[in-house]
Amino acid sequence: MRQLTDLNPQLDLDPSWEEMRFAAKSLLEPSLQRRLVELGECNGIQVLLQDLMSAKTPVLIELGQLSGPGVHLPLIQLGGGDAVLVFYGKLSAAEQFLWADDLKPSLLWLQALQRRTLAAQTLDDSPVMIYQAAEIDQRWVLLQANQAVGDFLGCPLADLVGAGARRLMTEFIHPDDLPRLLLAYDFTGTSAQQITLQYRMLNAQGEYVPVTERIQCRARKEPKTSISVVWHRILDQVDSNEQFSLFKDLEALTQDVSFETGRDFMAHLCRRIGSAQSIPWVMLCANTYDDWWETWVISTQGTGQPNFHFRMPDAVNIDRVQWNQARQVDPNDGFTASLFGDYPVHSVLPLVSDNEPVRACLFLGSDQRILDIEFIAQITRFFGTRLLREISQARISDALHEQNLLLERQKAQLTSMVTCLGLLDTVADEPEFLATTQRHIEQAFELQGLVWVFWASGEWREVLHVDGVSDDWYRDAPILKHTDWINQLEQVRRSDRLSIDKSRQRVFWPIGQSEAGYLVMVLTFAKHMPDLELLQFYRNALALAQQGLVQRESLRLQAMRDSLTGLGNRVQLHIWIKLALPHHNQASLLLFDLNRFKEINDSFGHQFGDKLLCKIGPRISQQLDHVEHYLARLGGDEFALFLPGVPPEEARRIAEMLHAALAKSYVIDRLRFQVEASIGVAHYPLHGADGHELLRCSDVAMYVAKNTNRNFVEFSAQLDTTTPLRIAVLSELDAALAEGQLSVVYQPLMSAETGRTAGFEALIRWAHPIFGNLSPSEFIPIAEMGDGIRKITDFVLHRTMLNLPRWRKILPDLHIAVNISPRVLLDHQFPLNMQTLLDQYQLPGEAIVLELTETTLLVDPVRAVEIINTLSQSGLKVEIDDFGTGYSSLTYLKSLPISALKIDRSFVCDILTDAHNEVIVSSTINMAHNLGLQTVAEGVEDEATLLKMMGLGCDMIQGYYYSKAMPEQDVSAWLERNS
Repeated sequence: MRQLTDLNPQLDLDPSWEEMRFAAKSLLEPSLQRRLVELGECNGIQVLLQDLMSAKTPVLIELGQLSGPGVHLPLIQLGGGDAVLVFYGKLSAAEQFLWADDLKPSLLWLQALQRRTLAAQTLDDSPVMIYQAAEIDQRWVLLQANQAVGDFLGCPLADLVGAGARRLMTEFIHPDDLPRLLLAYDFTGTSAQQITLQYRMLNAQGEYVPVTERIQCRARKEPKTSISVVWHRILDQVDSNEQFSLFKDLEALTQDVSFETGRDFMAHLCRRIGSAQSIPWVMLCANTYDDWWETWVISTQGTGQPNFHFRMPDAVNIDRVQWNQARQVDPNDGFTASLFGDYPVHSVLPLVSDNEPVRACLFLGSDQRILDIEFIAQITRFFGTRLLREISQARISDALHEQNLLLERQKAQLTSMVTCLGLLDTVADEPEFLATTQRHIEQAFELQGLVWVFWASGEWREVLHVDGVSDDWYRDAPILKHTDWINQLEQVRRSDRLSIDKSRQRVFWPIGQSEAGYLVMVLTFAKHMPDLELLQFYRNALALAQQGLVQRESLRLQAMRDSLTGLGNRVQLHIWIKLALPHHNQASLLLFDLNRFKEINDSFGHQFGDKLLCKIGPRISQQLDHVEHYLARLGGDEFALFLPGVPPEEARRIAEMLHAALAKSYVIDRLRFQVEASIGVAHYPLHGADGHELLRCSDVAMYVAKNTNRNFVEFSAQLDTTTPLRIAVLSELDAALAEGQLSVVYQPLMSAETGRTAGFEALIRWAHPIFGNLSPSEFIPIAEMGDGIRKITDFVLHRTMLNLPRWRKILPDLHIAVNISPRVLLDHQFPLNMQTLLDQYQLPGEAIVLELTETTLLVDPVRAVEIINTLSQSGLKVEIDDFGTGYSSLTYLKSLPISALKIDRSFVCDILTDAHNEVIVSSTINMAHNLGLQTVAEGVEDEATLLKMMGLGCDMIQGYYYSKAMPEQDVSAWLERNS
């Protein structure tokens, strides 16, 4: 079925096609119009039917609006030919097939009409009169007739044919012969027998001349139809039986062959010629260029033979028809045998048409003379142009097919290239890069071979395959065996360009510098060698991908290395451990932490400390010259040493040795000083199955060594304080915040002077689904170990500031105190973040009080003072929480913008019974007042304690005496009652 993408209305059709269109209009148009009305969403339809003469598929009928893209529904091999329905508008697939089923009977009838028309046209040039007739309305009228009828009668053929014919054949029969003739017609119509009649007929000269008619009616159907062959007595030498048989044979052949197209049509026609006339050798050839020809069909006794190309010799004359040329078979004459087979009788039938550019020829070979030359001559006259057209169209189709195959190949190659480039963007190293490239090139192209060749140390070496895993893929590569490649490889190396050897379908493809040396990929194509433009495009794309790999490797090295010391970092350490553990039954991990490094940094500056850190790695490695080891700096003054294959006893010896080595003095900037290291040791598989577990265990052991002032400590289960709660806090905090497990409660701060609310302290609570209600003392210290404390602080600040505007409408001077961790306070972005929150919720700085512990000021005093002063510029106040439990300097109380001191509950709860606590509290209150600070008493739970604190002059009271911490929904009611 040929594609109908471009339908050309100006098709070169047989004149009978107009009759087909007229018949189709009468037969199909009413039902099509009715169906279009019923299916309102279908705007229009076209019906295309194959013209059996031209092998084209023109439009037979079209109705409605044919705008927009049409939906093609092919009806392949409909009764032997092709038909296509084209629908315009919206029509479901089910409705399309239903419509097609309804149209099939009518289309079959139209094809049958076309076959009958073609059969009648077959012998149009015959010297005898041939026509088909039917009895319609009790009279015989001609359905079809050849030109010989009109020429004999001297009447235009159009006047004789059709139900509306102006003249009937009976008008030309002698009146005396007509009754007898009509009786004979009735007899043959009833019996369906073939009979021969003799009568007189009026010719073009106005004379009645004797004629002979051989007639046979079709099967007994209505209307009655007949086939007649009529000849004048002067043509008695024409065998009527032969003419009648010829007509019948050609009609059957036409109906059989006309439905085929392309090569099937050619092969079928040649087989029918051979079988009809018992010709054992029928070969169809067509000229290609100059004197070169190609065979299209070789039919030997109905069996096809392979086709071939040949040069036509001058001795073979193909410019004229040659029948039954007898030649002696020469067993040494292979060329003649290839044209006519091993048969002694040869016939040549040239096929030429002014309307076709193709030149073709039929070569017939037989054992004896062909007797029925007229049959074959009529076939070549009737089907010759069709054969030439089919050859021309087949050549176009073959070229399009080859072009489509080329486009499909290029599309597949480009798709493979895009897929390959996508994968190459993610590969980690050169072996994987080369293996991925090789795999996709082998998939994209039809290769005979692919070889990697590289230039190193003055020699070319070859590698047949890169597995993508081995880093040493190029080691021990043999010297290149194909010495004939050397010249082209040298040319490629000098020019860095593709080199193509078309004669051997080979491409030398430079990859460039690699770990092995200068690398070239040599491709040998089995067939369909791609063009240079595609290869060059592919090569440029691979070069870009290779540049990306180099950049990624550079970034990976940066990401895996500590920028200060050049040692591996934490990520690299885990990769080393992951790669090594599967190959060793035991291993050890040593974690180092330098003692007093912070004091060195603070005293001499970070630049001095960095120089010290750079000396640690080389000193450790110098002690391990003959031991496989991997050294990393994890951050700050922490180092990790991984020892694959080292047993526990050896690891203990190494730890002791390294502790002594690191304790030796260092000279930096002409200053000599000494540091020591605390070392934690963990063993595989005793203490962990992967790097993360080993690192955690060695970290626990290292902190024990630091706290106990020991050189090194091996991990043991007794040292591990990790609990399920600690794990839950570290791993579930994000989910807890998202699911609403955390909430903020507020405990009132009451004025000792007025007894009314002055503010609240915001406190965090966690309702854990497994561990129940957790107090801050249970999860805040664990959250301090990671980034969780920042998330908790952000949550408390947002919830508090969200409610404050509503509560300050009840008590305009209300403030809320929020506890701030050292990790949060010492972030230089913290003042900016606080100002952003105040602006977001439209609050003054005085609405928030930041509570800091004394130890917060001691973590980094200089940075703490700087940040607290910046916060005060936004109006934010700072209180010292749990005052008296730490070791703060009174200097900070004087120099910092602090608003109040909160006296720890440990001094307040037993102030009535402990005279020392009373002295401490009284002194603290007096000192604060003298510095202009307020005081807040925590943990006041009874009236006697309240009165005592009031008597000592405390400014604000906090504790269960007034209220426990309340949820945010209860705060407004509290303020209504107590403000």
